[in-house]
Amino acid sequence: MESGTGQLFESEASFNGAVEVVHVIWSADDDGGFAVVEVRDDSGEEFVATGTIGHLKPGERAKLTGQWSEHQKYGPQVQVFTALPMDPSDRAGQVAYLSSLRHIGPVRAEALCEMYGPEVLEKIAADPEGIIGSLPGLGAKQRESALESWYETRAVRDLHVELAPHGLAHLAAKIHARFGDRAMRTIREDPYSLTEIDGVGFARADTIAIAAGFPPESDRRAQAAAWFLLGEAERQGHTHLPLNALVAQATKLLGYRPEAEVLTSASGVITEGERVYRQSTLDRECWLAGDLKERATAESVLGHSPEQSGDEKLTAEQWQAVVGAFSSRLSVVTGGPGVGKTVCTREIVREAKTAGVRVALCAPTGRAARRLSEATGAEAMTIHRMLEWRPGSEPTYKPGHPLPVGLLVVDEASMINLHMADVLLNGLGHDTHIVFVGDADQLPPVGAGKPFADLIESGIAPVTRLTHIFRQAARSMITTAAHEVNEGRPPHLSPGPDQVQDFHFLERVTPERVRGAVVEMVGDRVQAGLGLDPIRDAQVLAPIYRGEAGIDVLNRELQQRLNPDGDKALSDRFRIGDRLIQTRNAYEYGLMNGTICFLVEDDPDEEMVVLETDDGQSVELPYSETGDLKLAYAISVHKSQGCEIPVVIFVCSRSHSGMLSRPLIYTAITRAREMCVMVGDRPALENGVRRDEAGRRYSSLAARLAGTLE
Repeated sequence: MESGTGQLFESEASFNGAVEVVHVIWSADDDGGFAVVEVRDDSGEEFVATGTIGHLKPGERAKLTGQWSEHQKYGPQVQVFTALPMDPSDRAGQVAYLSSLRHIGPVRAEALCEMYGPEVLEKIAADPEGIIGSLPGLGAKQRESALESWYETRAVRDLHVELAPHGLAHLAAKIHARFGDRAMRTIREDPYSLTEIDGVGFARADTIAIAAGFPPESDRRAQAAAWFLLGEAERQGHTHLPLNALVAQATKLLGYRPEAEVLTSASGVITEGERVYRQSTLDRECWLAGDLKERATAESVLGHSPEQSGDEKLTAEQWQAVVGAFSSRLSVVTGGPGVGKTVCTREIVREAKTAGVRVALCAPTGRAARRLSEATGAEAMTIHRMLEWRPGSEPTYKPGHPLPVGLLVVDEASMINLHMADVLLNGLGHDTHIVFVGDADQLPPVGAGKPFADLIESGIAPVTRLTHIFRQAARSMITTAAHEVNEGRPPHLSPGPDQVQDFHFLERVTPERVRGAVVEMVGDRVQAGLGLDPIRDAQVLAPIYRGEAGIDVLNRELQQRLNPDGDKALSDRFRIGDRLIQTRNAYEYGLMNGTICFLVEDDPDEEMVVLETDDGQSVELPYSETGDLKLAYAISVHKSQGCEIPVVIFVCSRSHSGMLSRPLIYTAITRAREMCVMVGDRPALENGVRRDEAGRRYSSLAARLAGTLE
């Protein structure tokens, strides 16, 4: 059987034919491009196709090759090997395609179809300048822009053809955006450059390169591996790799042991002793160390000595934090939940206003900034907004034009990575006093480095560690559970005298039972027992994405349980009313990585959705910008940093044991404001609490600050 489903299904038969995409049933949340789509062949029969076909959109035609298989649950389907987009064959599709070109529009598209008939696209491809240039009413600049638009669309299609055999067709648009007219040449002459594209990775680029004749033991291959491994290390939080670790990882990746000198000779790679960095990261770490040391050793310029009043009853250690904010240009306040970090911040702000010092407050995320504003009564901004910084362009406040502020309080400072710390300090004058506030025991930041922990470890600036748990906070089992975990002890599961039982552990052993308990908890008990909205007031946290109790499966089941009747939106990706998360920064729309939002409207005619963020803002987002939205009924613990949620349900299963650690469990518990429920098995929790590994990163910042770097 070569095409169509009208013939008798034969297991293991091949498929080779043209189809139209009816709708996308499911698409992976990562950049792997795997999708399940319903398609219609030329005979009009519909069937399911699966594979790396995430680039195919409803209404598009494609030439598929693949193999028929029998799915136990969904029946016959085609496992796709290649999927090449085809030009639309019908008049409506051709008009839509041509209308997408700059300066063409529906009227001119209709005119072209009328003039050149059903083969209009083939005729334009044969003579684009002649046919597009012949359109009446197009000025010279418009004609040039329309032609450029045509060549761009055809270039992406050519890339599809080139990349399809390697399973990378879904990345054609990204590759073209990165390399432009050089894209095809890059693929053929230096395919290892493709590792610069998110979602490609070394293995895929290596497959293309080997197929193109690159020797397996070439220096270029080894150097590409070194660059890739250092990039992966940074994504895992390291600023560098020890040379022996880089060689060991490269050996595993390449299949032979490369010479260390070859690895370190890669462009943009540099060694410092036995440490191997990307040059830009080393430069950033060295600059940051120098800047922090200079600030830490400089004398106070505020000229204010706080005197404790009777308005706010501060402990001695809290008052030490307030005094330190004015006596040192650089100071740190750290401690767990319920120890009064917010009271310190509020008093620092009050003292600054009393002294006539211009004070500013900021945090890494919008949620953290909003919480800071609510707690202090003073305006707080994200670091990006405060500096007027949109990555990809320079901040407004930078060297030579510092932020005009005398004292800055930076909350949730444990979330700040090396890059963000670099930009922040570059935007501040050296007369500005900086107070970093955060919980040093939470998970380290996403991205390379751990500046907050390194600053504390170095000892170059005064650090106030708040340890006293106030009576009101101690009544919460959430608070005591968090402190017990942080001390390396499994939390008590029964309330103490006068405690509120706001912390629970549901013992479930198998992943299926864990999943069922989580869905039941959110679907039934959040509203019935607590009177809260299960979509807006509850958040499931889990350590991993895959598996029977992973984030991906939980999201699908929670969507079905909590929002079964929501109208389908964005070609069935979501439903109206869904809880979503933005996974990359979209500054022009005010959506930051980690923003929780709710889908309230989908307008296919305008190709736009309307979102409501969790702080009540309304955002109109074009379809083209929705690729970074994911379901958020369940999210990772890392994605939850900086927020406080009424109800947290945390998956603590033995199937996740490889990812469970003390900082991760501690961070999950401290996200809950009113109720925390852990679902899993006790041995997995106890083993996770014993593993204090998540903060171990290769970073030399602390040693640079302390002057002990070898």
